[in-house]
Amino acid sequence: MLSIPSHERRRYNERVPTQASDKPRRPDVHHRHHIYAMETTGLLIIAVVLLVLILIRYWSAILQSFR
Repeated sequence: MLSIPSHERRRYNERVPTQASDKPRRPDVHHRHHIYAMETTGLLIIAVVLLVLILIRYWSAILQSFR
C-alpha cells in the first residue's frame, strides 16, 4: 500500500472556501421552473383537443341517446 505523507492528507482534507453570495438564499422559498407550467398547459391543451375530437366524432350518437 502506498504511504501518503501526513501533510498531503491534511491538505486534501482541508475545507474549500465558499464564495459569498450577494443575496442570502431563503430555504422556505422554492423556485418553480417555467417548463413545469408549460408542461401543464400542454397537457391541458391535448386533453381539450381530444375531448373536442371525441365530441365531434360521436355527436350524433350522443344526441340520439338523449331521445
